[in-house]
Amino acid sequence: MFDDDIKSIIAQTILCYAATTNEDGSPNLSPKSSLRVHDDTHLMFANMASPGTIRNLKRDPRIEINCVDIFGRRGYRFIGRATLHSGDDPLFVALKNDVAAEHSAAIPVFDAVLIEVLDVKPVISPAYKFIEGVTEDALRTAYLGKYGVRPVEALAVD
Repeated sequence: MFDDDIKSIIAQTILCYAATTNEDGSPNLSPKSSLRVHDDTHLMFANMASPGTIRNLKRDPRIEINCVDIFGRRGYRFIGRATLHSGDDPLFVALKNDVAAEHSAAIPVFDAVLIEVLDVKPVISPAYKFIEGVTEDALRTAYLGKYGVRPVEALAVD
């Protein structure tokens, strides 16, 4: 289900958003910086500070994750069902160790949230549809400038 482009967007997107439903039916949107591909049909993130998301998933496992490359103006929506893993569960232990290796053990991980992805839909800027001849490179250049970001130059090897 996850091709190389999907995997690349997930790996390069620093911040994704998870949507769940509160008990009163209102939306809950929560930022996620730990989203990763678990296997060909599952995503996973660490619950570091999301009690509302976890409370919602315990009641209703439906979830949508959005990952968008802000400079290329495209990404993906992942619609699925979540399960929670903690304690001695190998998924939780592995994710907790990965987070500690990336950020130090000072960052708490309370649960591993595993998402069975049931559907994937593209997220594409209207610019691709309405601006004739627009390319990802052109949008990337424009939005790098808009945000005042310069691409990292390749380091010269002596």
